[in-house]
Amino acid sequence: MAADKTILKTLNKLSDEGFDTEKKINSIDMKAAFEHGLADEIGGILKLQAAIKAHKQLAYLLGGTDEKKEVMTDAADGQETESNSKGGFQRGTEEAGRTDPGWNHS
Repeated sequence: MAADKTILKTLNKLSDEGFDTEKKINSIDMKAAFEHGLADEIGGILKLQAAIKAHKQLAYLLGGTDEKKEVMTDAADGQETESNSKGGFQRGTEEAGRTDPGWNHS
């Protein structure tokens, strides 16, 4: 899957304004975004900051997820069952927490 064009647009704008490292991107707050003409990119910046903090930049850029297998034992009969779930960055509007908008912590 190719990188989302809106993410690339945000990254280009950040780079043009001198925000070219994880440390610099994580330092961006609302005032800095406004002062650097990045007000329209705040949603993308917040998602990128969350991805950086979780060490999931590549998953964020490419929309990837990791598949996890969980084994659960039924207490009544002792049977084990497997379930698959995907974890990683989820593009979308559902918020998992106030500080990480759009981020799936499962």
